[in-house]
Amino acid sequence: MKIKDGDIIVFAGDSTTDADKNATGDGLGNGYVKLVRDALFAFRPSENFRVVNAGVSGNTTLHLLKRWEKDVSSLKPDIVFCMIGINDVWRHFDYLDPLDKRISEEEYAENIGKICDLAEGAREFCLMTPYYMERNRTDEMRVLTEKYAARMKEAAKDRGIKVIDLQKVFDEYMQGRPGQSVSWDRVHPGSVGSMLIAREVLREFER
Repeated sequence: MKIKDGDIIVFAGDSTTDADKNATGDGLGNGYVKLVRDALFAFRPSENFRVVNAGVSGNTTLHLLKRWEKDVSSLKPDIVFCMIGINDVWRHFDYLDPLDKRISEEEYAENIGKICDLAEGAREFCLMTPYYMERNRTDEMRVLTEKYAARMKEAAKDRGIKVIDLQKVFDEYMQGRPGQSVSWDRVHPGSVGSMLIAREVLREFER
């Protein structure tokens, strides 16, 4: 994926992308989106990029689909990254909002397919899998997260879409340190996890 001077780069997703963006003056949040923007400004000073954080905390694929036109397509992005799915998984384990629809594996796959179709207007589109920072591969949430990630990969493969496997990235990290060293809930990436995600995005720019 080669980026060009003047590109509009949008990152769509949930809280793992949002990273408290409404509390920051630039609207980029305190996570990987800001790290990517800062890296581009630092290492490509003669070029200008517009980087947009289109993550919204609590979003499932269904929520993202409903706002895609307004928050993504309307910006006429050249490049779109999308990391969505952990809330689709999480809603099967928490019952705090009984009105929040639970997304089945089949519905998730369908929604990812629709997101891929909506992103066709972008020159480049890349998905990033949901992840769970838990070493125990028999953990219920870890197991379900992997199933949803597999559905994402299948939908992407059918359409020739690139996918960054973030579960693999965090598994490599967890060979040295447990996921709780990054995040108490093993989902929100914090500063260390955000650096790992940003590194993968920047690597994708060089491919």
